[in-house]
Amino acid sequence: MDLYAPLVRNWVAPLWAWKDNSQHLRYLREFEITQYWKPQKLQTLQWTLLKKMIAHACQNTIFYKERFEKLGLRPENMKSFEDFRKLPLLTKKEIQERLPELVAQNIPKEKLIWNSTGGSTGSPLVFYLDRERLDSRLGSTLRHNRWAGWQIGDKVGVLWGARQDFTPLQGLKAKLRNLLLDRQLLLNTFSLTEENLRQFARALIKFKPKIILAYANSIYLFAKFVQAEKIAGIRPRAIITSSEVLSLEQRQKIESVFECKIYNRYGCRETSVIASECERHSGLHLNAEALYVEIVREGRPALPGEEGKVVITDLLNYGMPFLRYSIEDTARPVAQLCPCGRGLPLIEEVTGRVTDFIVTPEGRLVSGVALVTYLITNIPGLAQVQLVQDNKESLLVKMVKNQSYDEKSQIVLEQRIDEFLGRGVRVEYQIVDHIPKEPSGKYRFSVSKAAEAYLR
Repeated sequence: MDLYAPLVRNWVAPLWAWKDNSQHLRYLREFEITQYWKPQKLQTLQWTLLKKMIAHACQNTIFYKERFEKLGLRPENMKSFEDFRKLPLLTKKEIQERLPELVAQNIPKEKLIWNSTGGSTGSPLVFYLDRERLDSRLGSTLRHNRWAGWQIGDKVGVLWGARQDFTPLQGLKAKLRNLLLDRQLLLNTFSLTEENLRQFARALIKFKPKIILAYANSIYLFAKFVQAEKIAGIRPRAIITSSEVLSLEQRQKIESVFECKIYNRYGCRETSVIASECERHSGLHLNAEALYVEIVREGRPALPGEEGKVVITDLLNYGMPFLRYSIEDTARPVAQLCPCGRGLPLIEEVTGRVTDFIVTPEGRLVSGVALVTYLITNIPGLAQVQLVQDNKESLLVKMVKNQSYDEKSQIVLEQRIDEFLGRGVRVEYQIVDHIPKEPSGKYRFSVSKAAEAYLR
């Protein structure tokens, strides 16, 4: 029995929030109430928040003031969600090219929080949050955590591959916070070998986490390893999967090996949690009090069960408004309500986020999500990349570059690929004008036939 968890939940966490002047626990309490509102009441809340955000964006950002003027639209004339859908989609390219014009001018720069995506679709971007949005994001994440039985203070094993999420834990203050408050065992799945998997197993057996949070493919590979090696003693109450598409076969394997339920989650760094499964597993509940999510097909709302683009408006980020942001994923809306009693709308599984592992000649697996996070970020002039692998001895690197890409950029790129994959891989670099989308409408950062044998 974990006797320290209630102490964290009831004393350490509130005191830490008070010390940091954070409002995330207040948001958690509010979201715990509003999740049971009727759909109509939630829609009224969304429209109230949306009107306020539209007015703020037009008044305080150059980008939206210009966009509305060009279209002949005025915020006060928008009377419905249908009117709002007249606004063109916001693309990642626009954010990359016009970032300063999207940042709210009425918020001092020192009060904005910088963040960036890892570019899991092959094209990273920088964005900003205001402090209160950071708090509301954490509040909604905690709400969604509780659906899986993960309470504040519980021990969590994290099988993750994004290096930028490991760096903040290297300082003394961060380590102390993790020891006293977050209580997370972070296991880096950026590179997977048999020895890594064995070390993960030993660490989890010793740590005894109540919850495991993991990349879908990483926990699937780990489950296969645990089963093959007949390893006992890893028994979380639940597993939360994220960042990659979770197939039915993967879900069944993972749940069978660890003898617990999976709670699938969908999110992105720009908006945090978008949707999660609850205890009834009848779809993924949208985070409707913070986000207005549209599923769009051919310019219209997708019908229930019909695949469409995921379009998100952040209702609470005043630091940098995201109005009708196309995040290049696809999903299907669900018409019925969940039997859990929550009024939050549902979507089916996200169908457009698939990331392959890259396989090295010695059989080591490298996560595509993690690879792009470190590979592209901060290399000048490298706009987009796709790795194509037919066999584990070779790799084709397709690149879209701009004018600032030079010889130094190429050297850095080659060094990073050598660092992660080893010098045994034959690498071919190909300059292309653009990287075409998949039929789903999604860019894939890595396409590896060599990894298919490992992920069957």
